[in-house]
Amino acid sequence: MNIIYLHGLSSSGQANTAALLRKLLPLDNVITPDIPVSPIKALQLLLSLAGEYHSDNTIVIGTSMGAMYASQMKGYRRILVNPAFHVSQLLEENEGKELQFFSKREDGAESYMVTETLCHEFEEMEANLECVDDSAPESVIGLFGDADEVCDCRDEYCERYFYWTTFAGGHRLTEQVINDILIPIIEWLKSPDFSLRVYLPFESITSGKIGFIGDMDNYENAYKIYKKGIGRKWYEEIVREYQGKKHYDGRDIDLHFPTLSDGTDDETVQLVYGNRYCRTPSVEIYGAGGVQVTEGQFYINNNIIVNRDR
Repeated sequence: MNIIYLHGLSSSGQANTAALLRKLLPLDNVITPDIPVSPIKALQLLLSLAGEYHSDNTIVIGTSMGAMYASQMKGYRRILVNPAFHVSQLLEENEGKELQFFSKREDGAESYMVTETLCHEFEEMEANLECVDDSAPESVIGLFGDADEVCDCRDEYCERYFYWTTFAGGHRLTEQVINDILIPIIEWLKSPDFSLRVYLPFESITSGKIGFIGDMDNYENAYKIYKKGIGRKWYEEIVREYQGKKHYDGRDIDLHFPTLSDGTDDETVQLVYGNRYCRTPSVEIYGAGGVQVTEGQFYINNNIIVNRDR
């Protein structure tokens, strides 16, 4: 697996986090480039990385400013650690100053100037972040330190993405957080059929739950469940109760037994009665290919609680 690590402001591809990732992931191809100071050149770097490493076998990790850049590598599995979506504000506080790099860079540079032009370039790029839809927001997970002293962009993150977790710590990753939180999430994402979506089992479904048929990010696919049951016998009970009557909005109810895939037993299939957005009630299969309700929280490695905000 290719692991691309994008560092934070005033850092480099030789930072401690990059070195630890190379040490802890010896079987992976860990790529840790120096990000150019200029965002224009940084975006050119991202395009170069995207041309070299395919999204099917690549995970992108970014911390702080690097997480802001990682968010722009759309279609990739991404881990955004304490994302800083407003680097320009941090730089404007230091406009006219020469800032030191925290770690050695390949070009030997030890510092850089915070110019008005540099601040303006970041402002323009940040203004465009919200203008482009993400092609795979469900493949992104945010990590937020509960004592981040530099920036707090979690609310803004949750306007764009779904999944996030917190860890005990500040803005910079510690070796313990990398070992206990970051590495397990990387291993989780490595699976070719990974999914950050965990669905409620049929036994846990209750009346009023909202599931989806197909793309769960399209609210036209939202399906409100009123009742659940097993097999054709239960379906016939629902027909006797509701067929030919009117829904609360005045629409006529006309039920049909759902089409089953080969090998599915019509006497044991799990079914739900409800309706999709702006449609008449129907009986649908519960599970893959039918209605599915996502779990609001789930665990990675039995101890990392992942939250879903939408």
